[in-house]
Amino acid sequence: MPPVPQLEPAQQTPAAPAPAHLRGLRLKHFLDRAGAATLLVLALPLLIVAAVAAKLSPSESVVMSERRIARDGRSFRMLSFGGPDFLRRWSIDQLPQLVNVLKGEMSFVGPRPERPEFVELFGGNLRRHDQPRRVRPGITGWSQLNELPGIPPLAERVRWDDWYVENWSLGLDLKIAWMTVRDVYRGVGVSDD
Repeated sequence: MPPVPQLEPAQQTPAAPAPAHLRGLRLKHFLDRAGAATLLVLALPLLIVAAVAAKLSPSESVVMSERRIARDGRSFRMLSFGGPDFLRRWSIDQLPQLVNVLKGEMSFVGPRPERPEFVELFGGNLRRHDQPRRVRPGITGWSQLNELPGIPPLAERVRWDDWYVENWSLGLDLKIAWMTVRDVYRGVGVSDD
């Protein structure tokens, strides 16, 4: 496991990605959308069951929409199911985010989109790799898989996310996806904070 890099001043901007890197990102975005469309069709029965479970719970709404900020500063509404804890335990509550991926707002793997209040509070002090559309936020990511128990400090999550952006490859995405599937199978779940 690589060491967590230190934060750098916000005025330092990362080098522009190489053409091969950009081709890889285009392939990633294509695979994200194709995969999301396929999974939405395959998971339709599970989506219906989860929606019914959320509707029968005392939750305020079946599908919740929460404003998040992507790494390039764009705002979007991240979707998730409300409802009982078992939806969270098995990460079923995050299945509506497949719609976010299909719309091109998110990726399967990437830095977690931040809450607006955190961006306002810390945005000027943290390196954010703000190149437009360089890496879309993800349903799962390196920082979620490497968090300590409890809610880690934002700076710690940003360090892991920055490491992911700097070292991105399709191979790394596959590794993170595999680790996520393994954790969900074990009932660990993936944090949505």
